[in-house]
Amino acid sequence: MTLRLIVILIFSIATLNAKTIYINYSVEFGIVGEVAKIEATLTTNKQKYILDSNVSVLGYIANKVTGNLRERHTSKGHIENGLLVTDRYEMIEFYGKYKRITVYTANHKNKTVTRHIRKWKTGKKVIDTKRVLNYYGSEDMIVLFLNLPQYIEDKHKSRTYKFSAIGIDHKKGRRDVIIPAPKLLKKIKVLTGKEGKDDWYSRVVLYRKVYHSEKGELDIRIGKEGIVEQAVLKDLIFFGDIRIIRQ
Repeated sequence: MTLRLIVILIFSIATLNAKTIYINYSVEFGIVGEVAKIEATLTTNKQKYILDSNVSVLGYIANKVTGNLRERHTSKGHIENGLLVTDRYEMIEFYGKYKRITVYTANHKNKTVTRHIRKWKTGKKVIDTKRVLNYYGSEDMIVLFLNLPQYIEDKHKSRTYKFSAIGIDHKKGRRDVIIPAPKLLKKIKVLTGKEGKDDWYSRVVLYRKVYHSEKGELDIRIGKEGIVEQAVLKDLIFFGDIRIIRQ
């Protein structure tokens, strides 16, 4: 689902100092207004973490378009040298007559990722497939962003960082995170709302067409706590921008 790709990538870059972090977001779609809410919880101790997030679509138009979409994303893993490392990532989706469960399991010793997809239509299982994928990543697409502050030492120096993320199966999981040069930075600041002290900015390239955005470029403002404050997907011709705003 396109909404899932946008939504899940912005939860968040949160600090790991606290044992439990709760973050809520509102998703707005141009002239339509609010179309979804995200509720996410990250729980950590010295050895392990669990990240759980729920996406609920709101309003008549959004529910008609998505088939009353509801999603739950759960990432479980361990902590190694201060970084979150994904062992299992599960996505559960409900839309219309369908239920779909996708589970990714990482074997870090062999550097492989296995994907298991099951799908039901009106209660009857119609898909059950499992295979080893042609790429490896140590993090799923949510955890990658939680680890970003350690990967990016200078958050104001223009540079492009390349990553592979579990759960992004096209382009072998490739995601680019761009710390913008001054010209692009100025544009992103206009798009992502009022700037707070110590905020920093990035552009995430999804390498996938998202509505009318050919590469799926998501502009992000991150606050001093290391949490995404606002994200914007531009160039949506009919409805306008998609905005994800921290509540």
